[in-house]
Amino acid sequence: MNFNFLGDFFGKAKDWLTDAINTIQSAIMILLPDSPFKGLEIPSEIQEILGYINWLVPFYMIGNVLLAWTGAIVVYYAYQIILRWIKSIQ
Repeated sequence: MNFNFLGDFFGKAKDWLTDAINTIQSAIMILLPDSPFKGLEIPSEIQEILGYINWLVPFYMIGNVLLAWTGAIVVYYAYQIILRWIKSIQ
């Protein structure tokens, strides 16, 4: 059995699948409109105030915690649905 052949086959299959996904993603991105906030410029005074607000209220950390919490809830409910589907729990 030629294991190099299998490695080449799976490597080419992975490359083909990656190229197909990239092509589909590019086609979808072409259909979407440009961002309406692309040309939005915030005055420097407001940017300075926003910097202080971000220092006092860590929006970045709040977003990360909210994302992790939502992910945990989704995993929990998916686990519950799977267990109910295989009738392990009521």
